[in-house]
Amino acid sequence: MKDINVFGSIGKCWYDEDAMSAADFAKQLKEADGEDVTIHINSGGGNVFDANTMAETLRAYKGRTTASIEGLAASAASYFALTADEVVIGPSALFMIHNPYTYASGEAKDMRKTADLLDKLRDTISDQYVRKTGMERDEVEALMDEETWFTAEEALERGFADRMSDAEPVAACIDKRLLDGFRNAPDGIKNVVDEPAGEVEPTMPPSTGEPATGAVADEAGAASRVVCVNGAFLKVEG
Repeated sequence: MKDINVFGSIGKCWYDEDAMSAADFAKQLKEADGEDVTIHINSGGGNVFDANTMAETLRAYKGRTTASIEGLAASAASYFALTADEVVIGPSALFMIHNPYTYASGEAKDMRKTADLLDKLRDTISDQYVRKTGMERDEVEALMDEETWFTAEEALERGFADRMSDAEPVAACIDKRLLDGFRNAPDGIKNVVDEPAGEVEPTMPPSTGEPATGAVADEAGAASRVVCVNGAFLKVEG
């Protein structure tokens, strides 16, 4: 059995020393040499081209593969995870899907070309969700348009995951730079991030022309969870 950790951004980036590039992932998968592989995932996503390459590399692997979502599988990390033979999600994990985005500069024609490319990338991403869940494309794309976040139970109900793990609940550790790049992060998490975070890496290159444990209950009995945001452990309602 071979274990591969994807515990940071997908694609190399300057602020994340734990980032996993497609080249590094392919190297580790090759070293597994046909053994069963478990990919442990706690990632907010990253570069769509690295994620696509990792997904296709994983799909072509000759051994059995399991994606274990242990904290967060968001953006590019979400559809990469779905290419494993089995997707297992931890009871406190979160799963998020949205549309790809980037930065662009240049004339109007350059902006149109970039928009056209984003539309094509959106199609390749939605294909992954449709293939795994069996949902209609229109339904999937509506969820992507809204930047939809799922609890583990919701991800399981929608078909993004095959089963819930029996591990002790753990929580995603979310970097503020990452969180600022999302529009609809759960309020209980986003409200505690009160300092400017700067820009996050786009989901495609720009165009040129240890976590807290446990789920707890509040006084009203509503489910809550403990998360780590920028190194601080916080209770999130709901």
